[in-house]
Amino acid sequence: MSTGQPSVGASPLLRLGRYWATWLRRLRWVTHPITIFVFLQVVWIAITLIWVIWFVDQQAGLAKLAQRFGQEYFSSEAALGILVIGCILLGVLLVGTIMLFVFGQRQSAAIRQQRTFVSSVTHELKSPLASLQLAFETMSTRQLDATTSVYMHKMIQADIDRLRRLIDQILLTGGLDRGGILFNEDPRTPTPMAQIIAQLVERLQYLDTHLGARLTIECPLGLTVPASPSALSLILNNLLENAVKYSPPGSPIHLGVDRNEHEVFIYVRDQGLGLDKQDKRRLFKMFRRGDTAIKKAIPGTGLGLYIIKSAVRVLGGRVWAVSEGRGKGATFYVSLPALDQYAQPHIT
Repeated sequence: MSTGQPSVGASPLLRLGRYWATWLRRLRWVTHPITIFVFLQVVWIAITLIWVIWFVDQQAGLAKLAQRFGQEYFSSEAALGILVIGCILLGVLLVGTIMLFVFGQRQSAAIRQQRTFVSSVTHELKSPLASLQLAFETMSTRQLDATTSVYMHKMIQADIDRLRRLIDQILLTGGLDRGGILFNEDPRTPTPMAQIIAQLVERLQYLDTHLGARLTIECPLGLTVPASPSALSLILNNLLENAVKYSPPGSPIHLGVDRNEHEVFIYVRDQGLGLDKQDKRRLFKMFRRGDTAIKKAIPGTGLGLYIIKSAVRVLGGRVWAVSEGRGKGATFYVSLPALDQYAQPHIT
């Protein structure tokens, strides 16, 4: 019974602590840099308006005072000119301050994104390297039977392929960021979509061995798209890879391809994490990863959607996402010109 007394006495204090913690979280926006900046700008503008009103109200008195001391040139027109020049200078300072603040915020966001990227890449490198080290130590210290040896070799090959994909993705992002494109085929090459999709489903088995069962494909028989096979494969690979990684295991994924006289439409629909308005605004930026994906430690580098957008832009198309909110899945759409409307890419 004596052990229960402290908990009873501590209960009101615990509730009070939780109450204050909740209010502090709600008022955290007060100390946000944007809130402080807006408050300072409002104070600045208010002081400027007060000064202008005071100056206009005291103009007659200032003119008399100037005449009394022999400053006859202080006329109403001169006073108005001084007022306008002062307001212009204050406006220039205000605009400059806003530009510096916006630039600083963008730099801070870029630094945060790069830190997230470094953390993600470190994790992506550490996992296969640890697996390779374990496999190497196992094969070096033990005599393995044929079945175990084959399994270990397959595991090593899978880890090597994972590292290779990561390095290729980073190199490709660097090339796209510099304006260079790695698509060497004719951008109007008739590419059979069924063949591209079949190759991708087989390639992505490392993510989900049951991908073929959960993936529904809607593609007209014999449909060809006038585009670089490498570009189409890159776009579809990243779309499907994201759908698999950010969806619950076994949940359905739908891939659709259609074409009319002017455009080719590709869409991938999943029932995964979904997107909110903030996610949609920054979705296709480099190093961008959703907060939910980071919290759930889902593997990724934040480069896939940036690569998709860059490749689609090279092909003269557009890409966008639709979602009803977080936890409600998302659909990614790609629209490509179906005729000879592609921009000529740089070949590197």
